[in-house]
Amino acid sequence: MSVAEQQRIARYGKVNPEIAIKFKDYQFVAVGSKVFYSKAWTSFTDFLIGYVPEVFDKKWWAAEIAKAPAECNQVRIWWEALRQHVKAQQKRTDGNYVVTHNGFAGAYLTFAYDLYVVEHNGRLDETLIARLKNRDQFQGARHELFAEATCLRAGFAIEREDEKDKTRKHAEFVATHLQSGLRFSVEAKSKHRAGVLGMPGVAQPHEKINLNFGQLINNALAKNPPHPLVVFIDTNLPSRAAHRLYAPRIEDGKEIPSRLLLGLLDRVAKEHGDSDPYAMLIFSNHPQHYALPDMPDELDPQKNLLAVSARHPAPVWQSALLALYRAANLYGNIPNEFPAR
Repeated sequence: MSVAEQQRIARYGKVNPEIAIKFKDYQFVAVGSKVFYSKAWTSFTDFLIGYVPEVFDKKWWAAEIAKAPAECNQVRIWWEALRQHVKAQQKRTDGNYVVTHNGFAGAYLTFAYDLYVVEHNGRLDETLIARLKNRDQFQGARHELFAEATCLRAGFAIEREDEKDKTRKHAEFVATHLQSGLRFSVEAKSKHRAGVLGMPGVAQPHEKINLNFGQLINNALAKNPPHPLVVFIDTNLPSRAAHRLYAPRIEDGKEIPSRLLLGLLDRVAKEHGDSDPYAMLIFSNHPQHYALPDMPDELDPQKNLLAVSARHPAPVWQSALLALYRAANLYGNIPNEFPAR
């Protein structure tokens, strides 16, 4: 393996490399079995901006554009915010823009890149696309997309469960670690909050936001999956509230999780015979959608990640779970330029 390939994997994970070529005035990009092209793309970021409308269907996208913002799908709102943000930036002599960090831009581009990763590695299907198009289902489907992209970046193969089988409950998918051959059931849970991501109601002040995620974990465990369970949990918090959950404490010179998180883990274990009924919990908080354009410190809110393994994990799980943790940390790493040819 070349040094360049090692560096690519370290930054973007064990996913298929980008495939792109410039021919005459057109930039072509291969994504899985599809080929997209445009004269307007001068960077990989340009491609991602135009990629989502193509995947979602141009007629559906045009209908979204015609809607009032309050009725739009969340990704359409991010797309418009990104366009307006780019227009406000400094234009270089080559015609490109120097774009500063922005929460809404980050929300759109990370979504577009996760969508690309899943399709480029052969796992995007019409069922997931339909859920992403559905305004009421977007939040949960987006988090499942993050879970799938993370597993692919970690070197796992994905096999979706057969939802038509009504004989038992199903996790989102089964992930097989290609290096070890171990199989894990994967469940993705996202915390809904009033007034956020299209949910009805009024958003609460950060100091009053509920930080209890036990029900989400128990709902995942209730699936009783056939393989060791990995649960991806989107805590969906503004940065100041997330700090209360994610900020570690220092005891005897060592960092340990917050009391809130330890209390949550202890309650889950107590409800399941004083043992951890999961292989790993991956708590994540990607709060770009909480961005406040009129507050510079909140333009690109801090992201959080915390992975918790079972306190007595099977030794053979170690390499696979470590790969998942490392891959989850790659969220937000997005190529800017097309690959050199």
